[in-house]
Amino acid sequence: MSVPIWVGHYIGVPFKEHGREINGLDCWGLVRIVLLEQFSIVLPCYSNCYKSTKSVPELSKLIEVESKKWQEIELGNEKLGDVIVLRMRGAPMHVGLIIGDNSMLHVENYINSSIEKYKSSRWVNRIIGFYRYKEV
Repeated sequence: MSVPIWVGHYIGVPFKEHGREINGLDCWGLVRIVLLEQFSIVLPCYSNCYKSTKSVPELSKLIEVESKKWQEIELGNEKLGDVIVLRMRGAPMHVGLIIGDNSMLHVENYINSSIEKYKSSRWVNRIIGFYRYKEV
């Protein structure tokens, strides 16, 4: 599966703590805006549910709560639009969006949004799981 052309619209978006608009996003904000604009999936904002993207306990709990609304997908069965949950500092606190070609779109603290291979040495051992939104 090749990377869709529309992904280019989201590359280079600046990181912004609690960001929920295209002029600045955190990792959840990026996943949320892309799923809304490209897949018509409306997700909760959660911008007031954690103090900082560096707050491991708060973000870990948020990802755990939100993940119950999703179907877990086995490695190898992920597809465009699935969400990848990654471990940072030993806890599940980062998300990205699968965009094809073993790649994810994500944004990190102080790093603009970009495409990275999630099977790279930087990420492969941090993968917690892949999730597909369940229509409720």
